[in-house]
Amino acid sequence: MEQLEPQLEMVRPGGERLSVTAVPAEYSMRQYAEPDRASYWELFSGVYGIHSRLDDLRTAALPGGFFVIEHGRYGNVVASAAAAKYSRAGHTDPGSLQWVMTDPAHTGNGLGTAVVAAATDRLSTEGYGRIYLSTDDWRLPAISIYLKLGWKPLLFLPEMEPRWRAVLIALDKQAAEADFVIEPR
Repeated sequence: MEQLEPQLEMVRPGGERLSVTAVPAEYSMRQYAEPDRASYWELFSGVYGIHSRLDDLRTAALPGGFFVIEHGRYGNVVASAAAAKYSRAGHTDPGSLQWVMTDPAHTGNGLGTAVVAAATDRLSTEGYGRIYLSTDDWRLPAISIYLKLGWKPLLFLPEMEPRWRAVLIALDKQAAEADFVIEPR
């Protein structure tokens, strides 16, 4: 999992509400709680291969914006995403989708779509004019969800377009010029 610098970015108009997808009966979506810490860290390190910045995320997450999905049988966190307030160069609004992840053993159940939709909708209800996210070229399942939910690739440096085109080819998606947001920095 090679990380290219800088990360890819995507944007989505704020204010545009999303329907939050229901999760299968054996799962439940709710807000992060302190007893989730060990399970969240385990999921985070398994997905990202690094130690979690959980305390930073808890501070930046909007009230009612730190979503987790737990597996009912075991009670462990198997998916998560957060609606957060993070300032980042090039973005006038600090509304951001953060740390989207699903346990590989639970993919294919719509969990990633559910947490992304919930966090995106939370950002929209907070009134951000435009929300953003950062991602990596190898996070194809997550990028597929973002595209499906109306997020658009942001071309902010010349090298972003070929990287995005490679990602879209890997996802078997065609891209027209209108599918990109172009904002040089």
